[in-house]
Formats: sequence, C-alpha cells, structure tokens
Amino acid sequence: MPRRAARLIPLLAVVCLSACHHDAVTGLPATAARSEAGPKKLTDAIAFFTRQFNAVDGGLAVMSVDGSGRRPLGGGELGFEPSISPDGRRIAFSRNTDVGVTSVYVMNVDGSGTTPVAQGIVLNPGPVWSPNGCQIAFRSSLETPGGFVGRISIVNADGTGLHQVSPEPGPNEFAFDESPTWSPDGARLAFTRNWFLYVMNADGTGLTALPNEDGALNPSWSPDGQRIAYASGGEIHMRNPDGSNLVRVTTAAEGTFDSWPRWAPDSRRLVITHVTGDQIQIVTINADGTNPANLTPAGVLDFMPDWSRRSSQDNDDDQGAVKCQGA
Repeated sequence: MPRRAARLIPLLAVVCLSACHHDAVTGLPATAARSEAGPKKLTDAIAFFTRQFNAVDGGLAVMSVDGSGRRPLGGGELGFEPSISPDGRRIAFSRNTDVGVTSVYVMNVDGSGTTPVAQGIVLNPGPVWSPNGCQIAFRSSLETPGGFVGRISIVNADGTGLHQVSPEPGPNEFAFDESPTWSPDGARLAFTRNWFLYVMNADGTGLTALPNEDGALNPSWSPDGQRIAYASGGEIHMRNPDGSNLVRVTTAAEGTFDSWPRWAPDSRRLVITHVTGDQIQIVTINADGTNPANLTPAGVLDFMPDWSRRSSQDNDDDQGAVKCQGA
C-alpha cells in the first residue's frame, strides 16, 4: 500500500475525534439548533463529510451529483458518515459525544428534528437505512474481556427496538463486525467480519462467508441487487451477492487510495472517496471504472459520501410509502 495513502487511513476511520469536546454526552452543539434554508427532500444529491465550511472540526454538507450547489447541512455540524433515507427526507449520521465515543442521530434534511437513536458506541458506527426507511443498521460496540469488539445491530428510526443481529462467534474465536449494507428487498445484510465479506438474513440467521480473498471494507449493495461494491487494498472491487465474479473497478496507483463506495439509484455509477497525495476527494465513476469525475474543489477535504435514492424524475411524492411500526 502506498505509504502516503496509508497514513491517511486513520483519518478516514476515526474522522471526528477532534470534535468530541464540543459535544456533551447528553447534548448537542449549540449550533445544532440552527437550520439552513434547504429542501424538505434530497433528490439527485450527495451528502458527505467535509472540512470546507469548518476547517477544524468539519461537518455534513450536500451537493448536486455534478458537484454544484455545495452547502453545509444545518443540524449536521460535527456529523460524519451520512446516510440519506430512501425517501430523501431524513439523514442518519454519526457524531462524537466523548473521546472515542459516538452516537447515531437522525434528522430531517432541513436540519430540524435531530434525535439520537443509538448512543455509547466506540468509534465509527457507519449507520445505513433499511430500504423501507423504518430501521437503521450500524456497527455497535460490545465490551468483552479482551476489549471492545464490533457487532451489527439494528434500531428503529425512532430509537426503539435496538437489538444485535450478527451472531456471536464460536468459543475461542474472534469476530469484529462492521460496515453493514442492506439488500434492496431488506431481507439480508452484507457486512464485514474480520475484514472479509459476509451475508446474513436481517434477523441474524443464515450467516454465510463469501469468497473474498482480497479482503473488504465499506461494502455497498447495489439498488438493483446484482452487485456488492467494497473497498479492498486501496481499490474499489465488486462481486455478485454470492461472492462470484470479482471485478476491480479502480486500480491503486502510487499515492492513491479509494474507499467508501456508494451506489447511484440506477446502479450504473458509484460515488467514492479518493485519496490522492494529501488530498481527499469525492469522485463519481461508472460501475465499470470509466469516466471518473472529481467533485471536490482544490484544497478541500471531502469524504464519506452517500448518494440519494431519489431522483428529480421521481414524481410519486411518496405515494404508497411504508408506515413504520415500532418494535
């Protein structure tokens, strides 16, 4: 792995530790009540973490998929790991609440209604919405005699019904689970265990290891259900959900490192984090690796993007939307 890119991995993994002292364990930053003018729904949009508007601590921002219209997201100050809800009306994200301790929050995209739904998590939870917008999967932390380990948990979007779903390993076995991603029908979750791909049913049954000799981080299941994209060795790879048909989307060059792939709604393009030298950029790229487009201005650090599931061409205005029920 290129040395310069390798030095940036801790920044990508634990991005907001410097912001911890701004947020009490039971409260939000004073700025969180401010809501910037913005739409009630995100369409053709990318949410991301950036240091453009706060060079010290950073926070959430949104832009159009061509990189235009960049603006900070009110209510998302000090937030990272954004995940846009399927209807485009809410964002789940992470925010540090103490040194090395994080909570998962949900807020409306206009910056209102910020609510913690899971708290006391060690480091990065990586929250992701279920396809029906009713639940959020994330990496929870479990304290063991050997220290904290990661497990995949699910919580309802209103903060109720929190439960662990990834099964415990066998006796004398170690397991660190992270980076969940839902299948489009909501029936299964893909995630990494000890940095290799696994798939399980959403209730935690049927745990299956995928052929994945290349290792994996930050998997993302395509909206059409056909592929799982993930980071591996500084590149973006993808496979079929059964682990077959390995494809290298990007190839690591000296001084570069790619990670955090997220799919466009049509499953034809990806948005990724691209490290080149000392720059961290958000780049869109075709699923076959062609036509990369950098969306980050020079001198700005952007990463952890998420592509909205709604297009401006959608005109159903959420007719027939699922009504979520608490656990």
